[in-house]
Amino acid sequence: MRVISTLPFTLLRMLKSYIFLLLLLVVPMLLLTFFYFILSDAVNESGESYLYETAISQVLVFQLFGGSIVMTFIHYDLFTKHKERMQLLPFHLPMYAASIVACGTLFSIILGVCLMVFSHFVLGVMLGNELWMLVIICLMAILSSLVCLILTFSVKSFKLAERLSEIYGIGFVVLAGLFFPMPQTPFFQFMGSYGNPLALSIMSVKEMNRGNSSEALQYACILLLAIAVLFVVMLLTGRRKWG
Repeated sequence: MRVISTLPFTLLRMLKSYIFLLLLLVVPMLLLTFFYFILSDAVNESGESYLYETAISQVLVFQLFGGSIVMTFIHYDLFTKHKERMQLLPFHLPMYAASIVACGTLFSIILGVCLMVFSHFVLGVMLGNELWMLVIICLMAILSSLVCLILTFSVKSFKLAERLSEIYGIGFVVLAGLFFPMPQTPFFQFMGSYGNPLALSIMSVKEMNRGNSSEALQYACILLLAIAVLFVVMLLTGRRKWG
């Protein structure tokens, strides 16, 4: 309940950086529109629209970068000179940190929902079981926030932590084979499937759309397991950072 009491302040604090938040929404929409004009009539060997595959991938890809919201506000408000001003607030900083994580993750989820709505109603792309896709978006948003928190807490240089978060996002996009096919070796096959949160989320959504709910749940459970492990790591690194 104490965390909930800090949410209004945190939301107002984040809205002051509305340009940064809008960019995270507008850029994916522009990319989806670009792919719409290129792939609208193209189909793959299975007869599925390339635009359908691309829309699902793009909605989930940007969840990899949603943790940057949490990362930026946690660092600026709690680990810079601005921290002295934040200490004057009438609530504990750990509670405020928790509210930043909650609000940042929620915005990332809202971003995913907006992209789903944009794809469906503006571009006319049917994404299948949208309720299940929302579940996967939530898992990806939480996972991304945890990864970025771990980097913020464990890397001394924030600039380096930012670059590592970008490598995390772009790296998994590349390993998922969205840019170009990856080598057919055991390592790349694993990192393009079970070892890749983006690939897991895409496979889960597609399997649910095909009616293979057991496979979809299996992929989602792997994401949940990764979240549980990362949560423990985040707590350990966070305690060390706070001293």
